[in-house]
Amino acid sequence: MSPVKLSARVATLQPSATLAMVARVKELKAEGVEVLDLTAGEPDFGPPSCAEAAAKDAINAGLGRYTAAAGLPELREAAAGLAKETTGLNWSADQLLVTTGAKLGICQALMALVENGDEVLFPVPCWTSYPEMVQLAGGVPVPVQCGEDHLPSVEDLAAATSERSKVLLINTPCNPTGAVYPKALLEEIGKWALKNGIAIISDEIYAAMTFGGAKHVSPIAVLPELREQSIWVGGMSKAFAMTGWRMGFLGGPSSIITKLAGLQSQLASSPPAISQYASIAALRDGTEDCLKMHSAFEKRCDLVSKALATMPGVDCPQPQGAFYAFPGFGYFLGKTDSETGKQIQSGDDLAELLLEADRIAVIGGSAFGKPDAIRLSFATSESVLQTALERLAARLNKLS
Repeated sequence: MSPVKLSARVATLQPSATLAMVARVKELKAEGVEVLDLTAGEPDFGPPSCAEAAAKDAINAGLGRYTAAAGLPELREAAAGLAKETTGLNWSADQLLVTTGAKLGICQALMALVENGDEVLFPVPCWTSYPEMVQLAGGVPVPVQCGEDHLPSVEDLAAATSERSKVLLINTPCNPTGAVYPKALLEEIGKWALKNGIAIISDEIYAAMTFGGAKHVSPIAVLPELREQSIWVGGMSKAFAMTGWRMGFLGGPSSIITKLAGLQSQLASSPPAISQYASIAALRDGTEDCLKMHSAFEKRCDLVSKALATMPGVDCPQPQGAFYAFPGFGYFLGKTDSETGKQIQSGDDLAELLLEADRIAVIGGSAFGKPDAIRLSFATSESVLQTALERLAARLNKLS
């Protein structure tokens, strides 16, 4: 009997490079190997205590059942408040959809906006899942190369645009670079999108994570006219340290959100009920816990930035948001490690060397669209960061 033939969308799908490295780290730790883990895409803090208490109360009350497909009305109202806080725009509850994580929310938004063969533009470096999400929705991923500041220009976008271009996917603050889009640039991009009939999906999951005086601005707030052709993406995973609770939000015109709710009813029936009750509590009463976490991340960002700046040959614009640094190592390509004999041809090679020789786990830059870089997360303790950065500097000194 011949094997079942998989569809092209699944057969060509690339697994998440970040999750693959996380799995390797877990395997090493299970073997008793000590690893300085800088791969994390999630805060190393717990969720607000009020969220955990609300979840327990909901379980005890027997509330772990189906909800409305679009989410609990109380949570949609609370999510509208979060959206207003982060975008500055007034949203009604019927313009907000609760999704099973922001990641699935982006997939649903793409499914709603993209026909087979439509092109979706996204600046690179970018989150590893964007190209695969676009292809799963039947679209064609079109990476747009950015400048040294990891930000795209309108000229870059225009050069990548064709008659098939349908959607621009923006991520600010950005994973992996930590770049925060300035208001003036967002205004230029917004005007360009309006002129060319390009819809915008604005991934703002890291909106609460900005540092060093940087301020998050939503493109939908800069040009309110964009509301009719834009979808806002938010959620609980990063700012509220609730990654495993799988709670995301989409905001947009009621006409689009209604259709997305119908789509979600077929895909997932409804978002997880217990997580919804926990999220309502977090949005109402979890601010203090979130501020403490943000303060810790700000200190870590400063520590990482200063350490990388002292390493000759390392190119790393200071992160302004999220909880990652994305240093480039172009200067070191072609060099050989004097201790192991390994030659460095890419950031991925360096990541492998760091894991094998120094027990530092980072993510190679190829997965994000910049092969000479690595992504390191500062969602870990200052002591781990300090030791890892010292080992990184020592390793670079052995490359010649």
